Amino acid sequence: MQDPRLKTSGKVKSSSPKQKTQVKRLSLVKASTSVKTSADTSADKQKNNDKTGEVKSSVKLEEELTNPVKEFRQSNSNEPQTMDELIAQTNYSFKSWKRGEFITGVINSVSPKHVVIDIGGKSEAVVHEKELPYVSDILSELKAGDKIEVYVVNPENDRGQTVVSLRKTAVVRRWENLTEKVKSGDNVSVTIRDLSKGGFLIDYMGLRGFIPMSQVDPELMRLGEKAWGRKIQAKIIEADKATNRLVLSQLAGNMSDKQKDALAKAKVGEVYKCQVTGIAPFGAFVNVHVTSEAPLPGLAHISEIAWEKVENVTDYLKQGQIIDLKVVGIDTKMGKLTLSLKQLTPDPWQDVPKMLTIEQTVKGKVTRTTDYGVFVQFLPGIEGLIHISKLTPGEEPKTGAEIECTIEEINPDKRKISLSLITHAKPIGYR
Repeated sequence: MQDPRLKTSGKVKSSSPKQKTQVKRLSLVKASTSVKTSADTSADKQKNNDKTGEVKSSVKLEEELTNPVKEFRQSNSNEPQTMDELIAQTNYSFKSWKRGEFITGVINSVSPKHVVIDIGGKSEAVVHEKELPYVSDILSELKAGDKIEVYVVNPENDRGQTVVSLRKTAVVRRWENLTEKVKSGDNVSVTIRDLSKGGFLIDYMGLRGFIPMSQVDPELMRLGEKAWGRKIQAKIIEADKATNRLVLSQLAGNMSDKQKDALAKAKVGEVYKCQVTGIAPFGAFVNVHVTSEAPLPGLAHISEIAWEKVENVTDYLKQGQIIDLKVVGIDTKMGKLTLSLKQLTPDPWQDVPKMLTIEQTVKGKVTRTTDYGVFVQFLPGIEGLIHISKLTPGEEPKTGAEIECTIEEINPDKRKISLSLITHAKPIGYR
């Protein structure tokens, strides 16, 4: 391209040396600019290439780091990823308890001052410290690893622990111990608490018991009320948790050699002279004179006093009375004789099939009333039942009333007779 300054009125003039120098300089500037532009372009391209390389390297690095994690997750897809999933996979669940609930746990640690029990909850269970003195006999038998049933008092205290009680468990265990003592015949230590009409009330580890006056030694009998608080050794005669009945004997626990000799001579089926020494709701205590030297303690149970239903033992026997009784049982471990009064007389049920027939009319006396009917005695030792369904509501006969009945059914094997009441209705219009 030609420089405009070289143009002249349509003709081209020859360049002067000065002009040539200027043209040369201008060419050098253009060349320099072109080289610089080319260098800048090359540098920008290099920078872009560097940046692209960095991005590619970063992406590649990320892929290298991510792929193993993805592969690990894929290979461990069944592994729990959260706490909820972990708990669900182990099938573990935190148990909760309600007040009054009985639960079974395992003793973790036990001492006179604390008891810690594993009950399978989110925290351990503890026994309240105020209760420990009352269950000391149970604590002495427990050790770590023992299973025990406890009663929930507080599902969760301010420390997050479940508070439990051993008292009911202790009562159950004490009755179990008493049952074992009955079998073994071992003596137990009891404390005299009160004097009642028929004997002494005692305490055995929180359980109330009774020693009939006939079963205490003369020294204790003379002390009477002054014996309160005294500890004595006694043998268990009866221990029944269902009825909360605990009967003991001081004499049976302290048998003399002469009494042991008399016990060895006693025979079932023999009849001996006996003296009534005490009356209880469940029978009569007696001294049995097997030999003339040392009487043996014995019991005539209420069911062995008469063939008929006995409501009150004192209706048949009196304290101090001397009677003949038949030995029906001997307990050598307890040193106790079981006796019967009714077996000295014939069993009236043996003659029932001969004496009574179905549809026969009998007269009798109401001996007792129950929710399911009325019992009527019409022969000594023979009672029948009028079922409640055969009585008009509100018109049931009262105890002691004389009534007339019809025999509907006789079952000698079960000693049962079914009756129906004969009513004597007045004619309509009767005045």
